[in-house]
Amino acid sequence: MFFAAKKPAPFGARSSMDSWNDAPPAPAASAKVAPPAPPAPVAAVKKSPVVGKVGVIIGGDLATDAITAAVAKALVAEGISGSVMTSAPELSTLVFATKKLASQVDTVIVAAIVADSSLAPALQSALTQLSLSTDVPIIPGLVVRESLLEAKALLSTNAAAWAKAAASVLSLKNGKIKVEPVPEPVIAPPAVITPVMEDANALMNVLKESLNSHGARGIAGISRKFRIADDDNSGKIDFKEFVKVISEHALNWSAKQVRIVFDHFDSDRSGAIDFDEFIFGIRGQLNDRRRQLVLMAFEILDSDHSGVVELNDISAKYNADKHPDVLAGRRSKDDVLREFLDTFDTIDKDGRVTTAEFIKYYGNCSSSIDDDDYFELMIRNAWHISGGEGWCANSSCRRVLVGHTDGSQTVEEIKNDLGIGADDRQKMVDRLIEQGVSDIEYIESSDGVKFRPNGAAPGTPTRRSADFADSPSKPSNLAATGNRRRHGGGGASTLQLF
Repeated sequence: MFFAAKKPAPFGARSSMDSWNDAPPAPAASAKVAPPAPPAPVAAVKKSPVVGKVGVIIGGDLATDAITAAVAKALVAEGISGSVMTSAPELSTLVFATKKLASQVDTVIVAAIVADSSLAPALQSALTQLSLSTDVPIIPGLVVRESLLEAKALLSTNAAAWAKAAASVLSLKNGKIKVEPVPEPVIAPPAVITPVMEDANALMNVLKESLNSHGARGIAGISRKFRIADDDNSGKIDFKEFVKVISEHALNWSAKQVRIVFDHFDSDRSGAIDFDEFIFGIRGQLNDRRRQLVLMAFEILDSDHSGVVELNDISAKYNADKHPDVLAGRRSKDDVLREFLDTFDTIDKDGRVTTAEFIKYYGNCSSSIDDDDYFELMIRNAWHISGGEGWCANSSCRRVLVGHTDGSQTVEEIKNDLGIGADDRQKMVDRLIEQGVSDIEYIESSDGVKFRPNGAAPGTPTRRSADFADSPSKPSNLAATGNRRRHGGGGASTLQLF
């Protein structure tokens, strides 16, 4: 089946190739605010016009009106005018249609929502090859999401990125690329190990400088040597195995110097070094960014804000009803929760987790994570902490579709929703009201279930559940996934979030 692209229509006008509904595009989603008086008009800040013609092709048949509106708004914001558009309702014809459109414009934005994640890589690759073969820059704007609700929520941000890319491409085509000489690298001389250097801190600095000179590969390399030397896979190595690690790292230390560093790591004089303690000793303390994130997570878990996490704090956030041992009658719910709490009880082992213990636990986790951005994403998603920028932004907090009493709809995040289960819809409404979202007629979750606050009839103003008699809430079946060492969940894979 071949696709014949007709002459593009001006952007915003209807093309004979358009396949979307005749209804006008839905208004942009936004939180509803009712100020007492309209604000004074503010002059809009416009960017300088960008010279060049942009073609936009809308692929597929999912939310095409929403895509059109988002891209049109983003192009205008970037100072791009005179754009044209067309559509390819069948994704199988998208590449051919793009080729036809590329012959008429300076750059092409290909925008589509792709529900089939297996199809997206092939489309992306084909569009990239087409861009190279036609010498017309093609900007692939593929939003890959199984949930149409999530895809719509991402359109505004994605469209802005596509428009910025188009503006950048046109600027390059209309001007010259400024080139500068590559700066000469500054190479520090390697540290010199002298036979008389016997201070543990000085030797540790030499080891750290040696590893840092290799970047992330330095840590990865010595970690691999550690695991190879750990012949019995115990996660620990003795002095003989440590000698092998240091010698393979080519530091040329004497036996006495190796012993000094080994004893530095072996603080409990057990005759063995634990892998996490070894990596933590090399990396050092949490940097300020990571420490602040860990403190944010501790504040989330410390439900009563006592400064110490105890069993009652864990019980307020997690439900052990579905744990296999509880279902089989082998352990009580409290036993399971105590085991989870014990993960973070790293110093005194008294059933109470202090801030220092929580930081120590995540210090060990942090030592195995090279990238600060990934560490932030891990913390935010494990403890449902809203916020973050770019790919560090939280993606574990629920998003719901909110229907307002005036008929409009917005997509809203339930911020910091640890402790709010999938069935706790009234709690979701209460949290949205606390966030400033008003006039809620209903909320709709990703499974399509609509909920009207407190059983209210359509058009009824929203009130918090605190205004009504308390009613028991059901525990959610949402599992709190996490890995003890790598993802910060503390082994909570068989616990449930309330």
